[in-house]
Amino acid sequence: MSKFDVAKEWSSLGKPVDRDEWGMTVPTVNAYYNPPGNEIVFPAGIMQFPVFDVEVPQYLSYGAFGSVSGHELSHAFDSTGRHYDQNGNYTDWWTNSTVAGFTERAECFVNQYAKYTVPGPDEKPIHVNGKLTLGENIADAGGVSAAFAAWKKRTAETPNEDLPGLDYFSQDQLFFVSYANWWCGKSRKETAINRIYTDPHAPKWARILGTMANSRDFTESFQCKKKEPTCELW
Repeated sequence: MSKFDVAKEWSSLGKPVDRDEWGMTVPTVNAYYNPPGNEIVFPAGIMQFPVFDVEVPQYLSYGAFGSVSGHELSHAFDSTGRHYDQNGNYTDWWTNSTVAGFTERAECFVNQYAKYTVPGPDEKPIHVNGKLTLGENIADAGGVSAAFAAWKKRTAETPNEDLPGLDYFSQDQLFFVSYANWWCGKSRKETAINRIYTDPHAPKWARILGTMANSRDFTESFQCKKKEPTCELW
């Protein structure tokens, strides 16, 4: 598969860009933002339960699919997407003061995620690469913030019903439970170590903890003592 994919990529060299070509298959449970095309793609695989379902309370779909949507939209303004204009051209269209402000705030994310670790082969901790994962971590924070704001606006117009048996949680809290459930998973030790060095995404558990630490809405919903986000960009 890798050999085929590489050959396909090289075959497109020197040819006009096919803006209708997808970077994922239809059944893939994922989504992506394409900077050169300035587009967000949602394959059919992700638009199904438990990520998205019109039959469940909206706070569940907004917490999962809504956060993914906001995440991809945030990529247009992260450390990579900010270099592309509305037509997909690679250029610096931000002012110097905007770049300086972005760089300063982004450094907080770098330092925050670099504190997360996974056990190495000798059990010594291996730190998450805060620079490698910066764009994704920024997008996670922006995605949750945008999705929560969108849901609060929607629920003011069409109130949601509570879920039976989950009276312990408020609807605001269940929004974040749904977000965390989307990232819930387990990896083998070898896989976790390999991803630290190669994956631009932080470990899934770190994407939950880090994003919640950066969400003012989360701390207010769960009445945390510390209300101020660890890092805040937008």
